[in-house]
Amino acid sequence: MKPVQNKDKEKKPEVRKNGITDRLPLKFTLVTKLCIILAVLSCLVYANTLKNGYVIDDVMMITENHYVKQGIAGIPALLTTHHLEGFGANQVSDYYRPLSLVMFAAEYQFFGLNAAEGHFFNILIFAACVVLLFLFFNKLFNGEKIIVAFVTALLFAVHPIHTEVVANIKSRDELLCFFFAFIALNLFINYARQGKLYQFLTGAFCLFLSVLSKETVVTFMGVIPLVFFFYEKEHKKRSVLITISSVVMVVLFLFLWNYAQTRSEIQESLGAKLLHSSSAAAPGKAAALAPKILILGYHLRLLAVPYPLNFNYSFSSFASAGFGNAGVLISLAAYLLLGYTGLRRLFKNKKDPWALGILFYLITLSLYSNIVFVLGQAMANRYAFFPSAGYCLVFALAFQRWILRTESNDMAILKNGKPLAVLIPVLLCYSIMTVARNTDWKDNYTLVNADLPKSPDDYMMQHRAGLELQQKLEAEPDSLKRMQINEESIQHYLKSLAINPDYTEANSDIGVAYLRKNEYDSAIFYFKRTLGLNPSQFNAATNLGTLYFKKQQYRDAIIYYQKAVGIDSSIDIAWYNMGVCFAQIKQLDSSVICFKKVIQIAPGLDNYKAFVKVAILYKMTDNMDSAKKYEQIAKQYYADFHL
Repeated sequence: MKPVQNKDKEKKPEVRKNGITDRLPLKFTLVTKLCIILAVLSCLVYANTLKNGYVIDDVMMITENHYVKQGIAGIPALLTTHHLEGFGANQVSDYYRPLSLVMFAAEYQFFGLNAAEGHFFNILIFAACVVLLFLFFNKLFNGEKIIVAFVTALLFAVHPIHTEVVANIKSRDELLCFFFAFIALNLFINYARQGKLYQFLTGAFCLFLSVLSKETVVTFMGVIPLVFFFYEKEHKKRSVLITISSVVMVVLFLFLWNYAQTRSEIQESLGAKLLHSSSAAAPGKAAALAPKILILGYHLRLLAVPYPLNFNYSFSSFASAGFGNAGVLISLAAYLLLGYTGLRRLFKNKKDPWALGILFYLITLSLYSNIVFVLGQAMANRYAFFPSAGYCLVFALAFQRWILRTESNDMAILKNGKPLAVLIPVLLCYSIMTVARNTDWKDNYTLVNADLPKSPDDYMMQHRAGLELQQKLEAEPDSLKRMQINEESIQHYLKSLAINPDYTEANSDIGVAYLRKNEYDSAIFYFKRTLGLNPSQFNAATNLGTLYFKKQQYRDAIIYYQKAVGIDSSIDIAWYNMGVCFAQIKQLDSSVICFKKVIQIAPGLDNYKAFVKVAILYKMTDNMDSAKKYEQIAKQYYADFHL
């Protein structure tokens, strides 16, 4: 006999008012409520970034990327070239990260250059990342550790080390990589338990989108087997398929990466070009390993105590470290202990959450260790974005074991005095630090001045300080102040070169500063030194041309202008000035060729004067038909112009 159903309970409660039925709001589940809390908190701690502008590498990825600034029309090029191609044909990069650039292009199409909009989308995606992290751990632990999953996501949401990723629009690549990676993990868990094909296919597709965002997710070829052969081991065939799909997605990415490489003139690994200090210069492999171990320890230290944070860390900051260094030995001991503990706990209990947190951290950090692959930068706060999820999980487990002292899943436990006395100060401290650090990312000048005192021996930081002063100089109307700013920038460049004499950019930029002072001999020395270090440095070649042009040594100027356009044929000012130089030495035909090239690539340069120049030159060579033709064009811009 079927039980009698209580029909009254099936009806949704309603209230009648003025003949209109108003349904009472639906109740949210606990998981939904926690997701809302995490999303709101994530948005609040980064809300003040909406006032910030474009900073550091945003120039390469957005503001001066000509593919991005084509809007939707530029997307095909972004999908088929390396990620710096749109910034300049002479740029060298061995990375393929099209997805964030495609998103920037779409945003440009609808919003133009709008930093606030870029920051807004970064905040939203980060909030989604936090929620997905919570859902993943809650699902993985079958809802039996909801407090652990929630505290993990809480800490991840407010941790100051993430400011570089969220506050820097360019780091959309890291956000999208994490976002799609954790969608994939959630879908794969559903597939492992339910076996629905669409879950598997959608998960694989999201993993592919993740690797198109940034290569960080390549480490998931280690994470996925860890999750699905240990924590989800009940469905081995499905786990095998999930693991195979991760390999296939990475291989497909590598195929597209190789295709983009063949379409771009990649000459050398960017990492190899930028590696200037300890790792490259150490006399032996053992000596080269010590600074890298110290750097790994610094990653771990910043996760525990995220101060001081810096936007740039170069190898020179760690160059003196050897195996006699206490920091190196402590770091080595810490990582050996982590590796041993993680593996021991994993094989003792295949579903040990502590092992998952430790091994997730180690696996995802391996890509940025400079041991597996040599990178162009010693470390960066963004490198800890993925690994910090493992750190936050271990923190949450420690909080449950030693503060809560219970395995209970009742969220009300968090309201007790002792847990709140520990959790709230940590979250509040991290939140305040995050909000404060966001203000440093207001603009380049603010960021550099905030971070330089923390790393005075970093040659890249000293160079950046000089560069930002040169940018400030451009906007300064007072000539005396301009001279003072220029001299201050020179001092920063000299400090950079004292640390690393072979740093190409500092050699080039100090040459510009000396050129501003009309100290030609010093400028020549540094420009020629730049070309000796990097023969494809077109700025140095162009500036040498300009220097000799100022000295009225036109033949010498032509040599360097020719060198510059040989490196990059789109340098309009080099063509223009070279045209003037050829005219000065009476090589009029060559002068015409140069000005016609200007008309082809930048007709508006110097207020369209190239048309005037060509008209005059044709008259001087008695080619009156061509002279009249260009005279008519020139009159569109100069009504009173007559030959």
